Amino acid sequence: MNTSEAEQATMRVGAAVVEISPPAGTPMAGFAARTEPSTGVHDPLSVRALAVDDTCWITVDVCGLHEDTCTRIARGLPFMPERVAITATHTHAGPCVMPGRLGGHDPGLLEEIVVACHEAAETALASQQPATLQYGESRGVDIARNRRHPERAVDPPVQVATFSDARGQVLAWILLYPCHPVVLGPENRLISGDYPAFTRSVLEERSPGSVALFLPGTAGDINSGHRADASYSLSGSAGRTMEQARKIGEHVAASALGTRLLPVFDSGSGSGSDSGRTSAARRTISVAMNSRDAFSPAELSRQWEAEAVSADPGRRSLLNAWKQWAVDRSPEEGMSWRAPVSVFNWQGLTLVGLPGEPFLAAAEAIASEVDGPVFVTGYTNGCPGYFPSADEYDFGGYEVEDAHRYYGMPAPFAPGSAEALIRAALELVGELQ
Repeated sequence: MNTSEAEQATMRVGAAVVEISPPAGTPMAGFAARTEPSTGVHDPLSVRALAVDDTCWITVDVCGLHEDTCTRIARGLPFMPERVAITATHTHAGPCVMPGRLGGHDPGLLEEIVVACHEAAETALASQQPATLQYGESRGVDIARNRRHPERAVDPPVQVATFSDARGQVLAWILLYPCHPVVLGPENRLISGDYPAFTRSVLEERSPGSVALFLPGTAGDINSGHRADASYSLSGSAGRTMEQARKIGEHVAASALGTRLLPVFDSGSGSGSDSGRTSAARRTISVAMNSRDAFSPAELSRQWEAEAVSADPGRRSLLNAWKQWAVDRSPEEGMSWRAPVSVFNWQGLTLVGLPGEPFLAAAEAIASEVDGPVFVTGYTNGCPGYFPSADEYDFGGYEVEDAHRYYGMPAPFAPGSAEALIRAALELVGELQ
């Protein structure tokens, strides 16, 4: 073993999973048109923690987490808060757990998730052992589609990193694939992690006892092939079934398992110290919101009330949610939001955590400027809505015009907000090099 390999092997890694099974009758997030609660659990809501030296990345099987919840979780862990990142997997078959957004929250269940995050992180830390890091990616998966521009072909990679013990046994996986976990449509009422749950299961079966984390990437404009407004209807849609979620999840896992993995080394560190192997930084920036509405919330509410009279049930539920948004508006509410941006470096593997739902172009822009392998994911440390690329605003659409209402935000984020997140991330990457 040469010096570089010896240094690589000294990373200390632990991972853990805590599962929660929300009871039938739990309100579900992901579709404003779906107002009926869950009828059961297909696969448990999981909280997963990966502790790498003195950093910790946590994933939670929910549509989104409020930034205040993420801050509360991070401050209660045995890690410095800026060395913790918490990502919602963005399943649209999960429970309502975000106060004021995406259908509100169940206080008891939210508390259970907070406790589970603490338990998972502490267990992961206690189980740390020396591990080596490998990384690979593959394209041609042929699942992701640009839901705003179906004519534009996209081929984002399946990215996978593994941490293995001295025997070569995988202890933990991180898989990133930027494709909305929304295979299951609004007619589904079973709690589920959607296709990522099946992906993780395949990986964990390959290495019994291992823990797999799924990161949803920057998938704001990417799903498996339907328009966002198709979810306004409660009628069944072809292909949006649990069986299809299984097929997609297993296909993504097969792509990862067929990927050639290579060791990752931190070419920027020669010290061999813990701080050289792992580092982390966080910055919070202010992003503005700009209303695009031609009418006041009160006038819009009157229009929606008139439309609801003859609307189908799904559309009526959506309009009712929008009317509630109008009621909640106040002239005094702020038109900016404090956006947290996190960057980790694990021995040469860079991880960027952005809040909300950035478009795929955000990850591509960051990856093009970073040396070595990089994971870029949204839905991290807070989820307030979409961050479209500046050139997408003129096209309009759900992500630009309407989604902020379901998110309970006063207006969409202003053009240039995504680019501000990208700049902040790249500056942090530079600081860690």
